[in-house]
Amino acid sequence: MNDRGTADRDLAGPDVGVRWTGIPIALISAALAAVALTAFGLELARIHPLLAIGLNIIVVAGAAPTVVRWLVVPVWRWAVYGAGAGALLSFVALAASAF
Repeated sequence: MNDRGTADRDLAGPDVGVRWTGIPIALISAALAAVALTAFGLELARIHPLLAIGLNIIVVAGAAPTVVRWLVVPVWRWAVYGAGAGALLSFVALAASAF
């Protein structure tokens, strides 16, 4: 306890321990998003490449409003970071496989 009657750990901020929980959550959500979007895009590219590009953009844009609302929740924020990174990795993988 300090002189104000609060514990010292309360002065460090509310988000100190969440970082170590959040990194594995971000990695797992990045892997899941990357694998799902890449598999979805590759199968659609077999039909038509423009269909794969268009539907992947629609899927990401459709999920964006919900995902942005999750940024204020400490643990879900890490899942959002991971999903965003996974989506970017997926788009890079799809672009690399197209050429």
